[in-house]
This record gives sequence, C-alpha cells and structure tokens, in this order.
Amino acid sequence: MRVSKNPDVRRSELIEAAEILFREKGFKQTSVSDIVKKVGVAQGTFYYYFDSKDDALNAVIDHYIDNYKAGLERLLADEGLTPLRKVEIIVNDALGMHTCDRQFVEFLHSEENLVTHQKYMIKSFGETIPLMTKIVRQGIEAGAFDVDYPEETVEMMAYAFGYLEDALSRSPQDARYDTRLRAAERLIERALGIARGSLHITPSTDRSLFTTHG
Repeated sequence: MRVSKNPDVRRSELIEAAEILFREKGFKQTSVSDIVKKVGVAQGTFYYYFDSKDDALNAVIDHYIDNYKAGLERLLADEGLTPLRKVEIIVNDALGMHTCDRQFVEFLHSEENLVTHQKYMIKSFGETIPLMTKIVRQGIEAGAFDVDYPEETVEMMAYAFGYLEDALSRSPQDARYDTRLRAAERLIERALGIARGSLHITPSTDRSLFTTHG
C-alpha cells in the first residue's frame, strides 16, 4: 500500500529528482517518465504539481536560488568570519559553478535556453544582491571596506561576475583562465577599496563552502 505524503514533501521529492536527472543526463535527455520513476510515483502525480517538464525546470531553478539565498543568510549571520572572507566565499562558490555544476550551467548557457537563463539571472540577482549588499555594509562598518555606494557597487560586481562565470563556462581552463581570475581579484579589491593582494580567488571545487566555512 502506497504511503500518502504531504503535498509539499512530494513536490520537493519531484524537484530534487528532476534536479539530479537534469544534472546527470541533461534536460533534453531527461523525460517525465525518468523523473517519476526515480521518485516511485505515477505520471499523474507529476502533472498534479507541474504543467510540463519546463515547469519542473523553473521549480528546480527556484529551488537552486532558494538554497543559495539560504547560504548567503547563514554567511551574513556568521560572526566568526570577516567581511572579506565572506566575499571570498561568495566569489569562489559562484565561480566554481562551471566545474561543480557543469551540466546545469551548460544547460542554462545554451543558445536554446537564453530566456530561461535570463529569468534565472534576474531572479537570482533580485534575491541575492540585497544580502550581498549587507555583507559589504558589514565591511564598511568594520572599517575594512571603503565603498561610497554599496548597493550599486554590488550590482556592478554581480553583473561583472555573471559575465565572468559565463566566460569560464564556455572556455574552462583555457589560456586566459588564470589571468581572468587575477583580473577579477583586482576588480573586487578596487571596488571594495582594499589593498592589492587582499583577496584570493580559488573557485570552489565542491560547492560546500556555504555549509563548511573553514
């Protein structure tokens, strides 16, 4: 006899299964049948929660952004980290996406998914820029950062790193990989008003920095 689950739990299971399969197989290669088989439910259950596979993808993206936002909130509240270290964690995690979540990133950056990518960027920036601005304000209040326009500075940094993440995803480890990272360090150092060599960018290889801040 099948155990009836809370609708929110069942929906979360479907989203998690879809996310795993989209990463492992790619969006095009994943069918609704694959998703429901992984969860162990009928196709009708999938369509109770989602209108289509595209609708499930939107839910996956929302879930991805929500998790990232939760990580930023934990980072913001962590009094054991300096504002500069918090910025390093954010940058390293973001630039590690092209390695750790390669299939997901490749899907978002494919030409056929430009609209989906644009929606992702707009929602992601809208949800996370206010939190990143608070971290920069922490640095200003601590006397670590010299920034006249915190919110606008974070916005420009976010869009610049959106471009850099896109470049890294298209040409990972090419001849300009290291120079791009060093240029990014100087860009942030100048934006935050900190000394040369203060920031150290090493893209995350496991995307675990939001749970282990060592």
